[in-house]
Amino acid sequence: MSAARVLVCDDEPGIRQTLSQILGDEGYAVDAVGLGQEAVQHVLGETPPDAVLLDVWLPDVDGLTVLDRLRAGGFPGAVLMISGHGTVDTAVAAVKRGADDFLEKPLALERVLLTLEKALERSRLARERDDLRRELANRDARDAQEELLLGDSPAMARLKSEIARAGASDARVLITGESGTGKELVARALHRASPRASGAFVEVNGAAIPEELIESELFGHMKGSFTGAFEDRKGKWEQADGGTLFLDEIGDMSPRTQAKILRAIQDGKITRVGGAKALATDVRIVAATNRDLPAMIRAGGFREDLYFRLAVVPLHVPPLAGRPEDVPLLVTHFAETVARRRGRRPKTFEPAALEALAKRRWPGNVRELQNLVERVLLMTPGAAVRVADLPPEDGSHRPVSGTHAADEVSGALSLADARDAFEKRYLSRVLAETKGNVSRAAERLGLDRTTLHRKMKSLGLDAEKDSA
Repeated sequence: MSAARVLVCDDEPGIRQTLSQILGDEGYAVDAVGLGQEAVQHVLGETPPDAVLLDVWLPDVDGLTVLDRLRAGGFPGAVLMISGHGTVDTAVAAVKRGADDFLEKPLALERVLLTLEKALERSRLARERDDLRRELANRDARDAQEELLLGDSPAMARLKSEIARAGASDARVLITGESGTGKELVARALHRASPRASGAFVEVNGAAIPEELIESELFGHMKGSFTGAFEDRKGKWEQADGGTLFLDEIGDMSPRTQAKILRAIQDGKITRVGGAKALATDVRIVAATNRDLPAMIRAGGFREDLYFRLAVVPLHVPPLAGRPEDVPLLVTHFAETVARRRGRRPKTFEPAALEALAKRRWPGNVRELQNLVERVLLMTPGAAVRVADLPPEDGSHRPVSGTHAADEVSGALSLADARDAFEKRYLSRVLAETKGNVSRAAERLGLDRTTLHRKMKSLGLDAEKDSA
């Protein structure tokens, strides 16, 4: 391992010489300068040192200002401040501004060596921690991308090509597709493929935020603008400046919110709630919905002008049922991911089991498949998953009973009515088993909470009533 490199910056030649000699004897590679500007140029050059011993009092610029410039320039190494006129206030100020420690003159060389050694160790551990965080973040991003783009079907090949082309531009994108198909992952893939990849990716879920809070959430607010606004706060739109703003479930946003979003897109400016100043923003908009926006436009539920603003580049994520050839690859991937997370050897799925899974309808799409794989791996005792280990699809193994049972068996009901009757009974049973807990019911069904709420509403189900 190469010796740690140390820069000494002090206006006294005797101190520079003494520290250079002592540190050199301890195995450090030492450089020494007498001016603050020289220290800045040296540290922020092509070969920065691992640590800096920096005097507070320098002829050209004070050491605290030099410290500020080093940290602002991205120097991650250790900085030890030195002063012959040290005070507690100066020491505290130095540490607050990014110094690792503070040494007083006359220097006790043993303390200098011990303090430097500890500061270098802390700096090394901090770098390793940051490297590990970046590695984990990159791995999570790769895993998410892999889950989304895994597949050899023509539909997935087309989607990958569209993501690559659309990602390279700044055009607004509208992503459509059923719940659970991975629309958010498409949005993240577009962000990573764009020139804005180093900027923020900020998500707003239109179905999860109450109407009375959505404007503040999107555009921020000023202190005192409403009850509970105790300080100024940036909204998601400002947070995404220079990056990508992902408007998920755009079809669930109210007409009033749609109008606000349209105005922000048109003007390129926003105004915080309670504020008077318009703020310019540079944001790429990616929106997503599982609803039929053209039909909503015809029914007066969605603004046509906003739709055309958002759908500059429309992308459709195919349902899992439309690409059955991709199911075995996804199953294998999810099985390996679960095994890696639990520190166990992955189980295999027998060919017949994979074939059976590929034939299913998957109303919850990839999310439903992921949940099923994890559940099967947990409950299967053997090393291989067989067809017999798979749970029945939609609970269809249970006998038909209830109000419309005879009509369903005889075919007196239309297919749509029979399906609705079955879904209503099945959801009622699941709600009863989960004691009306919609989140648990959605997890068991492989649906997200919003989709389940919408399905319950369409079928006239009430969580409390139907769990009784």
